[in-house]
Amino acid sequence: MAVDGGRIHSAIVLQGGGALGAYECGVLQALYESRPDFRPVVVTGISSGALNAAVLGGAKDDPVSALTKLWRNRLTVSAPFLTWLPSLVDRYLSVLGNPGMYRLNPQLAFAPWRAASIYDTAPLGRTLADLVDTDKLNAEHPRVVVGAINVASGEMEYFDRDVGPRGLTIDHVIASGSLPPGFPMADLDSHPYWDGGLFSNLPLAPAINALEEAADGDRSAIRELIVVELFPMTAPVPRNLLEVQQRMVQLQYTSRLRLDEEFFDKIGRFADMVAQVDDLLAQAEGQFPRARELRDETYQQLLEHRRIDHFSVVTSTLRPDLSLAVDFSRSTIDERIRTGHEDAVKQGIGQIDSPGLRPGETGG
Repeated sequence: MAVDGGRIHSAIVLQGGGALGAYECGVLQALYESRPDFRPVVVTGISSGALNAAVLGGAKDDPVSALTKLWRNRLTVSAPFLTWLPSLVDRYLSVLGNPGMYRLNPQLAFAPWRAASIYDTAPLGRTLADLVDTDKLNAEHPRVVVGAINVASGEMEYFDRDVGPRGLTIDHVIASGSLPPGFPMADLDSHPYWDGGLFSNLPLAPAINALEEAADGDRSAIRELIVVELFPMTAPVPRNLLEVQQRMVQLQYTSRLRLDEEFFDKIGRFADMVAQVDDLLAQAEGQFPRARELRDETYQQLLEHRRIDHFSVVTSTLRPDLSLAVDFSRSTIDERIRTGHEDAVKQGIGQIDSPGLRPGETGG
């Protein structure tokens, strides 16, 4: 198989999950460590996955360092002068607010009957402004795509550099993580948006679309999909109330799509079949002029599909005590990052066996 410039065209897909986004930080650390000069074509994210996507694609300095700073320094919640607090209390400190992400809605004190959210997300805007360069956020590589749901229409919408005259903004990223009733609706061009995870927590479609466009659609180019699953499809049957709660959230926000070799083989066979049919039609045009008429708009859309040559799905193995999405305590954040890194290594995040690939050459 021919390899375009000896490179793989990679897409990263990040689920949302509140404080569980720290796990994705660990996965991405392992990915970039295992592949020097790695540069994806596209990074898509929902909610906290959108935060990670924005920092990864638009970091003012090294993206992995910026991600680590986001989770270890900006989004952790701790009480340094209250070290005597029990760990269980420490895990729920974020209920009072998170200095790098959200604060209690002042309206609750003065006019609670008019409040539409418990918190406001002004601190998150400042955090992202400190870490993200909006010009880099809208650069060609990687393309950053975030998803949010239009509250009025109920439709899922994806935003990237082509979204409008200003392109992708920090406001779009915040909209992707505006989970009610905790966070307020985000106003984008006079349209209200909530967290995209309410509709779909796996932004797979825009990632595949970007991969199909990579290398100007060259069929011989190698394409790779990397997915981080914060909410596994399969898990042990719960045995206590804590595990019941964890499994209920998993099922609510899981991808609802089994990402395995069989699934991508089907996509690959379909794309190869359409290409073969097109070759046969081209050969038949000399004898059957009407063969050209079969190539209508729908047929042309089918021709745009491309094979996904390699995929990696890193599935979270976080323990129940690390799976509370509102737990931003420092010890838990650190443990999630460590677990994400370990899972990524164990599950083969750095392994590429595509034909024709020269070791260490990956990217957009």
